[in-house]
Amino acid sequence: MKNNKYKITVLSDLSTSSSYILKSAERFAQIVGGDIEIFHVRKATQVVNRESQLSAVRELKENFVLVEDKLKEMKTAADNVSEVKTTHSFVFGNLKNEIEKHLIETKPDVVVLGKKISKTPGFLGDGVLTFLLKKFPGVVLIADHENLLDVDTQLGLGFYNATSTESNFKHIDALISTSQGPLRTYNVAEKLATVNNEKEHSIVNSNIVSYVFEKNDQTLRTMSNYMVKNKVNLLLVDRNSKSAINRAGLSISEANNLVHNLKVPILLTNG
Repeated sequence: MKNNKYKITVLSDLSTSSSYILKSAERFAQIVGGDIEIFHVRKATQVVNRESQLSAVRELKENFVLVEDKLKEMKTAADNVSEVKTTHSFVFGNLKNEIEKHLIETKPDVVVLGKKISKTPGFLGDGVLTFLLKKFPGVVLIADHENLLDVDTQLGLGFYNATSTESNFKHIDALISTSQGPLRTYNVAEKLATVNNEKEHSIVNSNIVSYVFEKNDQTLRTMSNYMVKNKVNLLLVDRNSKSAINRAGLSISEANNLVHNLKVPILLTNG
């Protein structure tokens, strides 16, 4: 029998931050009805540091066991807190090449990764988000280690540069119905005076609250403070949206800027 559940791939570097990434993926999977696969790439430079072929083979075997045990540990922890089906896999090789190959082979609906939280090279530090936005046409969920989307927390849903809560995202109704309190839209305008009519139009009922911010160097930080105060823990951003600010749609540099400045999990949708 064919499995029609939403396929969610979690890119994990097995660092200490991996647990919050997986927790966010679990909560998202609960809401949309999905299965999770944890995928890890162990770069060759992390494994083989010796010239001896025999020593190199031994190091590969040792790394295989270590990675497998860590992934099993993560899977067990996930199984204990939710009913979401979780599997895992990993490969040795070039990070971006192996990710691209895996995504082509498995065709996930959503890819989940975390933000870089230290100077230690990680997934975002390796430019994986930029790489994904170029290569992967699907939905990307970026977890935040401070504003956790957890299985025990209520969903607070927000929309970026949207005058309504309409979306082509397949499971938008499930997200909206799960969200607690009013839905919120956060919009950026060149000048506030030019969007008065749009602002009033966007507040379509008592369940939607809209905020409009004038574009400047502090806009995203101010917006982020509002989101945290409003208890937003999932922000929908349409990658293809042609807003008044960006008529060509969301650029990769803008996406990276949002991820860097907004202290909330971000769901980059494709329509």
